[in-house]
Amino acid sequence: MRMSTRNKLHLLLVLLLVMIALLVPFTFTSGAAGSPEAYLGLAALAQQKADTLVSVFGVTSVQYAVISQGETMLSGSAGVYSRTEDKPITADTMYGIGSTSKMFTAAAVMLLVDRGLIDLDAPITTYIPEFIMADRRYTQITVRMLLNHSSGLMGSTFRNAFLFNDGDQMAHDQLIAALAGQRLKADPGEFSVYCNDGFTLAELIVERVSGESFTDFIKANITAPLGMSHTATPQSDFDRSGLARTYVDVAGDREVIESLGVIGTGGIYSTAEDLCKFAGIFMDDPGYALARGMLSAQSRDAMAAAECENGIWPERGPSIFNYGLGWDSVNTYPFSAYGIIAVAKGGDTQQYHSTLLVLPAYDLAAALVSSGGSSTMNLIVAGELLQQVLESRGALTAARPEMPGGAPATAPMPPTFLGYSGLYGNASFLSSVDLAADGSLSIAALGDDARPAEKLVYVGGGVFTSAEGNKQMSFVTESNGHTYIRRVAHQDVPSLGLAAITEYSMQKLAPAEVDESTRKAWCERDGVSYYPVNEKFSSQYYAQPGNAMTISLSKEQPGYVGTLQIIDENNAVSPMQIPGMGGRDLDDLAFYMQDGTEYMKAGNVVYISEKNIDILPTGQSATYTIGPNGHGTWHRITDVGDDKTIIVNVPRQGSFAVYENGKCIEFSWITGHCEARLPAEGMIVFAGTPGAVFEVSFETAE
Repeated sequence: MRMSTRNKLHLLLVLLLVMIALLVPFTFTSGAAGSPEAYLGLAALAQQKADTLVSVFGVTSVQYAVISQGETMLSGSAGVYSRTEDKPITADTMYGIGSTSKMFTAAAVMLLVDRGLIDLDAPITTYIPEFIMADRRYTQITVRMLLNHSSGLMGSTFRNAFLFNDGDQMAHDQLIAALAGQRLKADPGEFSVYCNDGFTLAELIVERVSGESFTDFIKANITAPLGMSHTATPQSDFDRSGLARTYVDVAGDREVIESLGVIGTGGIYSTAEDLCKFAGIFMDDPGYALARGMLSAQSRDAMAAAECENGIWPERGPSIFNYGLGWDSVNTYPFSAYGIIAVAKGGDTQQYHSTLLVLPAYDLAAALVSSGGSSTMNLIVAGELLQQVLESRGALTAARPEMPGGAPATAPMPPTFLGYSGLYGNASFLSSVDLAADGSLSIAALGDDARPAEKLVYVGGGVFTSAEGNKQMSFVTESNGHTYIRRVAHQDVPSLGLAAITEYSMQKLAPAEVDESTRKAWCERDGVSYYPVNEKFSSQYYAQPGNAMTISLSKEQPGYVGTLQIIDENNAVSPMQIPGMGGRDLDDLAFYMQDGTEYMKAGNVVYISEKNIDILPTGQSATYTIGPNGHGTWHRITDVGDDKTIIVNVPRQGSFAVYENGKCIEFSWITGHCEARLPAEGMIVFAGTPGAVFEVSFETAE
């Protein structure tokens, strides 16, 4: 029988599909994907994007999966498991998923809501009676506010939260005590601003209500029932060799295990396939049988509601941030352009990055996890994959969104807009915003000459547009009396795809005046570095470059230090009240003297002034003992030749780290070394538990 041209092409496609499957690390379930032609395009796209993440963006490894109608239709990877082992990434290789862990916390809370054990709108003191803060408004914080980021908490109390090779949960255990001395940055419920501490509190509530550890609860109620056999926490008993390898510059090719002590905020490990199974509980009608009925429809719908819009929030626009309960976005770009509901959550730690993207009405989800990269890049790729699936099914009724562009057509600007000029800021920097009568808008970051000023022009309707056409800004005065810059921006990430965000990027601030005695006190600190003393000996802080905090007064705005407003001789506070990301992770600064030494406190991290740090004597052996407060001991290294080595008898519960030009060149906890070359100029710290003893000697090369 003669074969038609169409059938020949179909057979060739099937044969090609088989050949490709032998060459690249992905798997395919035919029933979920539809035609081989559709799958072939999806598989090629996924592998191309994954390879780009590795080859162009420096990702060590990435793993991806797509689930449709309860079946894993695509699973694959790119990159290497290890720099030193010729071993491929498999579907079972586990990654830290960072803040995607928050979805497990939110789901755990909602499971208890379904059982009638938690009331979302009850004060959290109902479940944690001993919870108090220095700000009386804390009694108004509800469970819902923890999950939608509207609690008003400052953000991230992360002392001893990020560790290497250490599953200690100190950050979790000490959060209640740490928050007792903090204020709120906004009225509870006033607006949603990304907040990690809220999810650690939610984790604690799950533990209090269930009577189980968070690890045991999610295993018994989520991961085991869903068949997620490759999902765990730092408290789980599992083979750590199954984790994708991560690397830190100071350790070279030596592998390190990243552990987060705030599991419900960001400490879970998982795989792309397991995350796709987890996605089943958020589907309208899950094809994955094990996910059916785990969450009630009411709880699932409540999580996907635009909770952020219940408070102050920018008018809707294309964005990857619009909070639900747990979700980063419940109206995720680019699917919002098609009128398709897509919910998404991303996570980033120092080493790992993840994204879970779910289309509930289509029973379709994609997950990417990586060592290196970013959750935003992973989200872009996940979006490209799911758009490809929908296109192959004819489910997209509009053309794909394109990058806005073209020279803007200017319009006369109302003279009243000149009043928007002034000082603006967010959690990262202060800016001078200047409007001219001709409708030009200039935004220049203060104290950063290397950052070019943003230039926009007025195009009418209260909107200013960049010359490239990909950014629009407008000024909005909200019900709290603050004026914000509403920013809508598109970015075309080469070889990956489009991203978009609509946000309040900056808040208008009032210039701050200080009296002479206050000015003098801060001028004496200007340019002085402060070093952390109460981080655990296994903390990731020690491996990071620039872990000291240097005081930098604003030359243009003498009443500000960094983005903080100076209040008196020893205190500076953040004035930021910005919904979304621009006002996240705020810390006030407080300076105090103790036993003749100046300390600085930011959040719950204590720093010592470099003016109180002694020079390391390198001429003879010495012994250093960690005091009762557990503070690390810092020393300056100065006038040391290139031929001197320090030899340290490191206690079991201790470490030392050496720095040159602010970069860590030795961290014994992850290198295992007991000696190090000393730089001519630099710093060294001995960290350990109270009473830990370091015996130190020196050698000079012949």
